[in-house]
Amino acid sequence: MIASNVTGKLPRAGGLIGRLKAAVSRFAYANELRGINRAEFEEIARDLNLSPPELYLLSSRGYLSGELLEKRLKEFGLSPELVKRQHPEVLRDLQRVCGLCSETKRCAREFEHPAAHSDRLDYCPNAQTLKALDREHLAEETQASLLIGPSCC
Repeated sequence: MIASNVTGKLPRAGGLIGRLKAAVSRFAYANELRGINRAEFEEIARDLNLSPPELYLLSSRGYLSGELLEKRLKEFGLSPELVKRQHPEVLRDLQRVCGLCSETKRCAREFEHPAAHSDRLDYCPNAQTLKALDREHLAEETQASLLIGPSCC
């Protein structure tokens, strides 16, 4: 199990990535992470609810995917806090999928040049989930804005 003093304070959108980085922070480089014994590596992966290959991929990447996920959520009028409050398991899955995405550089370039984002949702593996969360959020906002109580006529 990961000691609580190892995990520390985590970035908002990059929570999974932050936990991962904190958990393996004692290893300065991915090469050192490869140097630990297989059982310890698998235990760290299990503690993070990841497969060993996912742990390796995530540990070799930076926080960029967390920043991109936060921007993507903002595009849909969502925040990490809102998603975490309503669907913590969905936020964790969004973080994992974004962290393992092979289109991170493309996504980052398109956020740098907003006019070129027309096809972003075509390649984003989180697009369908984000669209569903957006529809749910809009429905909740609409429901909250309706008057509750008796009406005449």
